[in-house]
Amino acid sequence: MMRPMRCARASIALVCLLLASPAAGAPAESPAHAAERVARRSLEDARALVREGRLDHAEMTLRRGLEADPGHARLHRTLAEVLAALGRGEEAARERARADALDPPPGPLPQGSAGLPTAGLVVVLVPPEPDPAHPGSLVNRWPEGPELTALEARLRVRLPGARVVRGDVESVAAGQAWLAQQGARAALALRVERAFCADSIKDGRFAVGQLRAAAAATGAEAAATERVRETLFDPGPECAAQALGRALERALAAPALRQALAAAAPGRFRAPAVRALFPGLDLRIEAELRAGEARLAAGEVEAATAAFRRAAAVDAEDPATRAYLHEAEATLALASELARRDGGGAASLDPRLSPAQLAAAEARLRDEQHRRQQLQAALAVLEEEVRAPAPELLAALQGSEIADADAFGPSLARRQAGGAVEARAAFAPDGALLARYYFPAGGEHPVLREDDTDGDQRADRWIAYADDARSEVFESSDGGRPRVRIVFSDAGARVARVEIDDDADGHPNRILRYRGGELAAESRDSDGDGRLDTFDQLDAEGRVASREEDLDGDGTIDARSLYRQGRLVRRELDRPELLHEREG
Repeated sequence: MMRPMRCARASIALVCLLLASPAAGAPAESPAHAAERVARRSLEDARALVREGRLDHAEMTLRRGLEADPGHARLHRTLAEVLAALGRGEEAARERARADALDPPPGPLPQGSAGLPTAGLVVVLVPPEPDPAHPGSLVNRWPEGPELTALEARLRVRLPGARVVRGDVESVAAGQAWLAQQGARAALALRVERAFCADSIKDGRFAVGQLRAAAAATGAEAAATERVRETLFDPGPECAAQALGRALERALAAPALRQALAAAAPGRFRAPAVRALFPGLDLRIEAELRAGEARLAAGEVEAATAAFRRAAAVDAEDPATRAYLHEAEATLALASELARRDGGGAASLDPRLSPAQLAAAEARLRDEQHRRQQLQAALAVLEEEVRAPAPELLAALQGSEIADADAFGPSLARRQAGGAVEARAAFAPDGALLARYYFPAGGEHPVLREDDTDGDQRADRWIAYADDARSEVFESSDGGRPRVRIVFSDAGARVARVEIDDDADGHPNRILRYRGGELAAESRDSDGDGRLDTFDQLDAEGRVASREEDLDGDGTIDARSLYRQGRLVRRELDRPELLHEREG
């Protein structure tokens, strides 16, 4: 009798089964794809177990993943961390060495000059924008934090002779004067946009460093700008500083930035270059123009003019500011002239925007707000785990045509909604489809999410929701009818049941049931007749404790077996001849 493999959590059980031979007529999953699926699920399940403090179970889960993919570096590295937490230092060191051999960690950051001219070079660290999505990021603690100090130290190593300062300016003219006082021939401005460490079930421990870099020299018409990002997985200590240091290396290697820093000519820094070096100037101008537009819409021309003059004080040459200011001052002058002609009485001019102008201004504001909402929604989609993104974020998604109303996703969505549905799609900034959500017609809460996890343009995973929490997940290995169904309990936090339909006929061949996150029972169709006939109960170690079997397929139990520590100790047969018939 074959002893069943223990799969401690739902996803591990799922991928263990996917490694079995495919049903007749079904396309076979490649060994490499199957091994990667096992590794990914093993990592996610092990991380969840570590969060719950169940280190022994996490170790077993990781070792099962390594049975499928022995060359997976992150499995070895995560196992090393678990073993270290269990106090097994020598084993942890061996696993860490295996991981490093399979995927060598990045080498130390380079020392010495980056090969850029640094005479007259000023490197300015400008204040960042807050990052509410990541409270621990450096940008929310500016100008405090060891990451910033480490970044300044790296700059002094890589750009010896350059002047490294923190600063900002209130206007283009102030920026030009400040750079002149610094004796700057060229300037490199860095704004930290991301600098944080995190830990998620999906990605494990990781660190992100992102910089916006702008480079300009005297006499140049404009600055070169680059946005560089570095993500480190399984980072060591001071992880955010490591990520920022490597992001800096990307910036220093960017050809456009290097060319801009070497292109100095006689003269001063031009206004477009100053605005690129100090991005806060653009934000101030935009804020004043928006305030002015709002005042114009309300008919408050004097207040609008004051806002436009404040924008002009930041950059008097800004074309949009000049146009707004000219229009507002002309309107004020005309109103004053009409009032004078009327003998000092009230002017007959209505300074409010025309309906067409007001509609155009409001449309621009709505478009910009919608664009930002879409970006926020995309971020929420990427970070989704147990619950769907908030309705106000999903409201910003684009409507999506349902190409095949009879496909599995739309059909399941209609069953979930109890009627007609509509779809909305979430896209990444580069236009790539992230996910598609289905809603009841006119509703704001999704009933289903549809994903293409392998990028082959076919949906292969569906997440059903109940009260905005995941209730079921369906998975297909080939984009066809799902072969796996995972049912959740505790508002999506725990797996309750996994159903595997190996031959995609709509009837599960195996059902695994979980209790408290552990595999507790398994039912299966052992003879392929479409009916479950073997029912196992498992002990706390995942071994069979008892088994009931329907040997003749009539729906009644004919054999009962009792096990102790995985060994058969007693078996009861209602009809012994059935056992012989089945074995024959």
